[in-house]
Amino acid sequence: MKLDYEYLSRIRRAVALYTNRKTSNILDGDFHSIHRGRSMEFDDLKEYSFGDDVHDIDWKSSSRMGDILVRRYMTDRRHNVMFVCDCGRKMRGDTPGGDAKKELALMTFGTIAYITGRNGADYALAYPNGNKAMVSLFRSGPEHMEKLIYDLEKNMDQDQEISVNEVIKEVMSTVHKKMIIFLITDMEGLKNLDGNMLRGITTDHDLMIINIEDAMLTGDIVYDTDVSLYEKLFFSHNKKLHEEEVRIHGEILNAASFLCKQNKVGLTSISTESQIIDATIDLLERYRHGYYGYITTTL
Repeated sequence: MKLDYEYLSRIRRAVALYTNRKTSNILDGDFHSIHRGRSMEFDDLKEYSFGDDVHDIDWKSSSRMGDILVRRYMTDRRHNVMFVCDCGRKMRGDTPGGDAKKELALMTFGTIAYITGRNGADYALAYPNGNKAMVSLFRSGPEHMEKLIYDLEKNMDQDQEISVNEVIKEVMSTVHKKMIIFLITDMEGLKNLDGNMLRGITTDHDLMIINIEDAMLTGDIVYDTDVSLYEKLFFSHNKKLHEEEVRIHGEILNAASFLCKQNKVGLTSISTESQIIDATIDLLERYRHGYYGYITTTL
């Protein structure tokens, strides 16, 4: 199997720019999916931060190192992160920022998986694959990430017989462990969000949705991926059609935001590759503080 190492190289370069920022601890803090209780299996020491249990302070090591250090145990550190990625012909389009939706979705998954792996998490990937849901095992490491990206890339823009909602149902019925779930979808996926499904997920798990934004159908040069033709200027430059498109997009985003607020789901939008890390850090920070349903959009 030939892997595309360009993805890993691009991801490493992007993450390296944030080495001294918050990418080193994005999974720290309170999540429903964290393992409760105390394990006797010691893992490592970390610098004390606000909210850590003072009973975990290792005073001997703190005295020796000159900083307050707390003991971290295996159950405290390891999260199970599930990525659910939307697929289909719609991923052949572009974003308002000019990026290919397929490439941006792949890089979003790869970047967040790489960072969560560095944070000590195990992660898995689920996506539509023809008439069934493909659900991987939970593992970590660059080789695991590369294989998942390679498999997802082959299916990302192919016609699918099942929806991403059906994939989520399969994950909920087959994976019996607490999870932090990232749903990577687009405008159509937001439109088809189901409140009952979201409520069922967030009872036991953490859910964050990343919307890969869709380019407008009205503009200077518009290519219709459904019919494989450039749109006629008469339609693509029609002011009333553009206003109607903006209105419809706004309604979908507002409805999705309302559902997410109701069901304690984090929500953000990404239009370019350069936004991935900042948007993810912001999403997790807002989620921890109970700010749900917020969307950043370039409309």
